[in-house]
Amino acid sequence: MREELVLEIPEQINLPLAAQRKAQAASRSWPAGTRIISADSHMIEGDYWYDGFPVHKKDQAPRMQFVDGYFDMTIGEKHMTPPEIARHLCNAMECNPGLSDVPARLKDLDVEGVEKELIFPQRLFGLFMFGEMQNREEVFALYNEAIARRCAEAPDRLFPVMVPNYWDMDATAASVQRCVELGARGLMVPLKPGRNNSGKHINYNDPKMDAMYSAIADSGVPLVFHIGEAIPSAMPGAAGISVLTQMQGFRLQWSSLTFAGVFDRFPALKVIFVEGGLSWVASMLHDADMAYTHFPTSMNPKLTHAPSWYWRNHCYATFMTDPVGLSLLDRIGPETCLWSSDYPHQESTFGYTRSSIQAVFDATNIENAQMILGKTALKLFRME
Repeated sequence: MREELVLEIPEQINLPLAAQRKAQAASRSWPAGTRIISADSHMIEGDYWYDGFPVHKKDQAPRMQFVDGYFDMTIGEKHMTPPEIARHLCNAMECNPGLSDVPARLKDLDVEGVEKELIFPQRLFGLFMFGEMQNREEVFALYNEAIARRCAEAPDRLFPVMVPNYWDMDATAASVQRCVELGARGLMVPLKPGRNNSGKHINYNDPKMDAMYSAIADSGVPLVFHIGEAIPSAMPGAAGISVLTQMQGFRLQWSSLTFAGVFDRFPALKVIFVEGGLSWVASMLHDADMAYTHFPTSMNPKLTHAPSWYWRNHCYATFMTDPVGLSLLDRIGPETCLWSSDYPHQESTFGYTRSSIQAVFDATNIENAQMILGKTALKLFRME
């Protein structure tokens, strides 16, 4: 079957499930000055919420428990992931010890040569999908406190991404400030944010969201969008459909910010688009500039720069392996590209991380490769 695949890294073929993989040991040295930083890795949640929930809301708190061989996240009687899917997730990746145990994780990172990681959640994306869920204030505030504690188990290696208040603009500034105090290196909001505290749909191009953009820009912490809000159905082909549709890029989110003039109003704002790869960026930038020049009377507001300019000056995208994207670096901008391992997901580079790093060196010059593999992330996320 190998000759039928378009994968360019041999270790990607016949790859074991992530829960069964072994870290890839070194077989060569990287060029002097190389720093390997994962701009997207994951840690599964513990039972973060129940103890901190108000007494009168205890029955509404999310619970995470390991039962019958899988992680079971519930709210009341509702299983956020059906048990049969949760059991499959455990067998595939979630029962990899490094997803929950920091010492086990660090052993894998040391073998694969990853110096530091930006830590994203695992099951919290399922809560994002319930945009009208109750108790967002408690759920996300308690998560932020908990992930700060988990990353503090390895303070020079693991750096947390947190969720600010994105539904109540009167509370956003204080929420962002609290995340900064806790050590957030990224501030993540959902792709589909649901409704605000007044019950109206949240749109990221709505000027009412400027309070959030202002607070995040002033904080110096990047705004983050991450895939993961689409759960496969039980219909045929669901897994492949889910991966392909989620990893097709972030045109809606990027265009909402760019064409609404958010970057003109907040020139310090940086935005990261995570786990969608690189290749989508090149075609998007062409289409954005085409739209701006071909529909001049319809563009409101008028932008200070060409739409593509905002990508090169405000935005970044992460990838694990993307040979097509790496071949388009002149269009995307190598300074906007961030490598990640996505440890320890099924689509992650875990088990062939060093080969994926070598693929970056093979695709471009040493200066570009070292930016992509770590130097840009160190500065952007203040990990030095």
